[in-house]
Amino acid sequence: MHKCLALFLAACISLLAQAQEVRTVNGEKYIVHTVEKGQTLFGISKHYAVPVAAITEANPGAEQGLSVGQVLLIPRKDQSRKELKTAPRLSDGELLYTVSKKETLFGISRKFGVSPEDLRRWNPDLQYGLQPGMVLHVEVAKSTAAPPAAVQPAVADSAVFHLVQAGETLYALGRQYGVSAEAISAANGGLPDGLKAGLYIRIPKAAIVQPDSVPATVPKPAPSRHLKIAVLLPFTALGADTTSATDEPGKQTSVTDAAIEFRAGLGLALDTLQAMGLNADVQVFDTGMKPEQWNPLLKSDAVRGMDLYIGPFHRAAVEALSRVTGNAPIVCPVPQSNKVLLGHPTVSKAIGSRPDRLKLMARYIAVRHAKDNIILVKPDIFSERDLARTMEAELKAQLAPLPGKFRDSLLVVTCPRRDISAAQGKLDPVKRNILVVPSEDVEFVTTVLAKFAGLVPKYAITVYGLNAWMDMPTLDVSALVKLDVHVPANQFIDRGAQATNDFIAHYRARYRNEPGEYAFLGYDVALYYIGAEMQFGGNFPQHYAQVQANPLHMSFRMENLGPENGWNNGSALMLEYKPEGIRKAD
Repeated sequence: MHKCLALFLAACISLLAQAQEVRTVNGEKYIVHTVEKGQTLFGISKHYAVPVAAITEANPGAEQGLSVGQVLLIPRKDQSRKELKTAPRLSDGELLYTVSKKETLFGISRKFGVSPEDLRRWNPDLQYGLQPGMVLHVEVAKSTAAPPAAVQPAVADSAVFHLVQAGETLYALGRQYGVSAEAISAANGGLPDGLKAGLYIRIPKAAIVQPDSVPATVPKPAPSRHLKIAVLLPFTALGADTTSATDEPGKQTSVTDAAIEFRAGLGLALDTLQAMGLNADVQVFDTGMKPEQWNPLLKSDAVRGMDLYIGPFHRAAVEALSRVTGNAPIVCPVPQSNKVLLGHPTVSKAIGSRPDRLKLMARYIAVRHAKDNIILVKPDIFSERDLARTMEAELKAQLAPLPGKFRDSLLVVTCPRRDISAAQGKLDPVKRNILVVPSEDVEFVTTVLAKFAGLVPKYAITVYGLNAWMDMPTLDVSALVKLDVHVPANQFIDRGAQATNDFIAHYRARYRNEPGEYAFLGYDVALYYIGAEMQFGGNFPQHYAQVQANPLHMSFRMENLGPENGWNNGSALMLEYKPEGIRKAD
């Protein structure tokens, strides 16, 4: 029997209980909880040790019933520390309660508003007596300790949930969602305290259509054996969650948010793979973000004996995992330097690094512009010296073997941060000028764009920059378009592609949220590597060239870095700025 989806969801529910986002609204702290199928308001209140009334007060309309995907804000100030120590876990709408010393069956039945007979029926092991440490299943939908609406299981409906922003009004939300302000108010208990920024409210009629099926984006593989797959993600942190999991400069992000998005995208990939015959148990583990969190897990028996490991995010955690997993393949799913592969032949890196992007850009320029006037504009910035040197070496290597190139070597011009006149003097008034600018310095890049945009159309100019430019919001978009700027990237979400839109629709319907970059990454990584395991077994790295998969926003060209090292995804693509936005270059 195929168990992957059920086990995956159960693991995710458990992890979310441990790794809840905490949000501050009007000075008060709230735990953010996303309602799963079958959960009840009463069960959620018991899990967080917060009274039902406190939850409904913080979430207008919740007392009228819950919807799958609804986001609840759980007020931390109302948590009972005493009850939280023994609070039950949520599991598929039930509660899992661990019996403490000196407890009686009658006392537990009163705690949850169910009869002792019901507890015995749900827990056959009780025929041998109640023992401390025993885990009891409690079907809270049968409870009489709360109003009927509070024990009504959440169901999927057409409602969506909106996070209220400062300054928003019911009238504006009504126009945005195509419903009346009165309908929104009624769906949220009349909003007795008004529309407060930071709260989630129910939108009764959402213009979201459940897609007929998950996008079928992978050829059906041959039937595979039963697999055991571990997904290791950093859901929780010790202290502030601001550490980047990547080796890429300037890529600080919330690792917790990235992990939750990645998990959601992976869940949709499991749907697709299930339709293709996946037979697997998928277990999700929380590695945390520091060695003192992941080391105990990686040393435990829980993660041993898997057929495939997806994660962890952090390089040190990947290296620690590789020492205990034998020959099982490990996938590093997020950007890392190639150092994570050195001495670890079982590790595969899903996203290429800067050298891969520079190599692609050099190859692209050589093929398209060998007869043009190619100028490497090197910034006279000490911190970017190695970057410029690498770009120069790659360009020369790609241009050298090509016949009919414009010069024996490219023009190399070094310019100060605010003065690029030396490069301007090398422009050719007849030929197209290809300016290669290997810089991530915002001031230098801004100077280049401003100066050269003013020389168009007197000179024909195309600029090749770096993907870091896409994260520089201060750059002049009109200049980027005018200079036909090209940048290399490992991933690109093509909003015009049908497969992308199908995925977005399915994600919205499942999670009542918009998919970000890590949701696409979770989908593509799971689709490719689990699909490879299904097609070729545990030896799939030796068959990377034959793996059949059609990912959504990236491609795979796996390269082995040596007999004692792992595998790197050397694939990248070129993007260009167009009046209609960033597009894939031809």
